[in-house]
Amino acid sequence: MERLKLIVQNRRFLLLTPKGQAPNLASQALGAALRALPGQWRDRFGYTPLLAESFTDPEAYAGTCYKASNWEAVGYSRHRADFYLPNDRPKRLWLRPLSAQARQTLRAAQLPEECRAGLSARPSGTLPVNAQQLESLLEVFWKAPDPRKKNAHYPVGSVLTLIAMALLAGRREIAEIARFATSLTQPQRRRLGLPLKKGTGGFHPVPGYSVFYQVLTRMDPEAFAARLTDWLQAQGCTLPQALALDGKRIRHPIGLLTLAQQEDGAPQAVAVYDQKQDTPRCEQSAAVALLEKLPALDGEIITADPLPCQRRQARLIVEKGGD
Repeated sequence: MERLKLIVQNRRFLLLTPKGQAPNLASQALGAALRALPGQWRDRFGYTPLLAESFTDPEAYAGTCYKASNWEAVGYSRHRADFYLPNDRPKRLWLRPLSAQARQTLRAAQLPEECRAGLSARPSGTLPVNAQQLESLLEVFWKAPDPRKKNAHYPVGSVLTLIAMALLAGRREIAEIARFATSLTQPQRRRLGLPLKKGTGGFHPVPGYSVFYQVLTRMDPEAFAARLTDWLQAQGCTLPQALALDGKRIRHPIGLLTLAQQEDGAPQAVAVYDQKQDTPRCEQSAAVALLEKLPALDGEIITADPLPCQRRQARLIVEKGGD
């Protein structure tokens, strides 16, 4: 995880020319982009990336342009529990070293100077809120109903507060939320009201993956999003200069739409949506509802994936003074 930023992912690649009109254009464009990428990335972000990553849908594309520009197919989808989401169309993963010794450098005990700025610090006892905010956030979720059986070991207020803090820290998957919980110190766990483990002399364990899964799959997601958004607004935080509107599935078939800081993924407002489109609570409708509730967006830049990039959403952003 510390070296993840040294891998650059290409998420979209599309040529607007008719197929066959410009032979080899795709591989030539990829090759030119990869030759320019390390230097431009270093100028912009202050460090040199080592690998490029991309994916293709094998049912639609053979990946010929990737092969021609020296990408290597390394498998299908991610199969670990941390990452895998079941689907009927697994994607083929591709890797392309950005220098001759990229893989050896990435595995080395010490990175060269030009790559060190890309290291991510290990999370350890770092909370996205201060002590006073933690107390107020815990108070909000301590009043929430518990969707589990009455004999649950971990209080639902503690679990929901952990989930909220993980979202504020930019975590999106259940496994990431569970890992975030393990990074908390014992005094922080005590303030969250986590129970003591008998016979340990003061050790407070944190909920595991299964606990977070049970709560997320049984709770009312709209009530959770409303509580968290109300708390965020009550903090009176000023919106940053660049925000991203992004939807992620937190359980089937529910998704969480987040307006988050581009720099670290910390959310400013959240809403839930259905995975199916053309429903009263689809992602586009959720985006409209979320934007309507926001304060003025004077001088803010809002980015989004193609799905919520619709005229109505764009008009709302502009009317509120954003771009």
